[in-house]
Amino acid sequence: MPKLSLICFVLIMVLMCALEGNARVKGLCSNCHTMHYSQDGSILSEWGKSGPYRYLLVNDCVGCHTNASGAETIVNNTPIVYNTSEPTYPPSGSSGTNTLAGGNFYWVTQTGGAPKGHNVAGIASPDTRFSTVPGSSASYYQVTCAGASGCHGDRSKSDQYQAMYGAHHDDDSIIDGTTVGKSYRFLKGILGKEDSDWEQSVSNADHNQYKGVDRTDETQDDPSTISHLCAECHGDFHNGSGNISSGTWGSPWLRHPTDYDMGSTPSGSEYRQYYYSTKGDNLYNPLVPVASEDVSSVKSSVTFNKDTIITCLSCHRAHGSPYDSIMRWDYKSWPGSGTNGCTVCHTSKD
Repeated sequence: MPKLSLICFVLIMVLMCALEGNARVKGLCSNCHTMHYSQDGSILSEWGKSGPYRYLLVNDCVGCHTNASGAETIVNNTPIVYNTSEPTYPPSGSSGTNTLAGGNFYWVTQTGGAPKGHNVAGIASPDTRFSTVPGSSASYYQVTCAGASGCHGDRSKSDQYQAMYGAHHDDDSIIDGTTVGKSYRFLKGILGKEDSDWEQSVSNADHNQYKGVDRTDETQDDPSTISHLCAECHGDFHNGSGNISSGTWGSPWLRHPTDYDMGSTPSGSEYRQYYYSTKGDNLYNPLVPVASEDVSSVKSSVTFNKDTIITCLSCHRAHGSPYDSIMRWDYKSWPGSGTNGCTVCHTSKD
């Protein structure tokens, strides 16, 4: 092979490696699959105990993303969403026990924990407080990890395994929403930029970049935004005529707006003082995250030009937190020992 061609080949391979997505599974096939769900006449201790599982898997979603022996939240490059020991919250820099971006189901399993997380099948019992889904007239059902009753995967599939089929092997170097594997965090159709360690380490320059849209009407609903994903179950909290605003799109609000850019407020408004450490520094605050229309890069600061978009995740964790309503901060205990994250946006109310 001519020297120039060899150099080009090496450069291409290096670039391909650099572009490889973080979620694509790596390692031995036997880390995830078993031929017979049997080894020397029994099952291995690291396998799930309710098999055999579909697609020759060694465990189900909950089993693979649970750490039953400690508070570490990334194990063998697998994000842990349920620890049986309490993880660190709020995330404190770069600890290996830091709760990841979605929070943790640990708290929903504790006594009185029903309001502190989604009651996912296989982790928690159904929430008996509801007959209908909050923010919807649909009858209450227990949420699953994936599929029609869940968040991840193809939500047109009733079976969780079919909903996730092939996603872990897909090339996710480009998140375009065309497949489950090419969607943000395997949420089919949703866009965003994924943090490589799921926000185990986190700062204003180290975080997920969520997709939002600056709406001009409460009936608009962009299916690629993270808030749209939440709205598939809790739709009345997100869009629909008469659900959010009492007049045209804007204040006075009936419900807290989402997919609304704080850059749409007057230049002297309190919202323009959004901050991370010092009021008005305009640095991105991962405890109170805002979305952007452009998710090609991580925003370390905001400009109020379609990059300060309020989302459901601005106030809530997706999986669980130590606080009721899966809040990101301890609002109920403020101003005593708690934190009022509301004032990161509502800066004059502090």
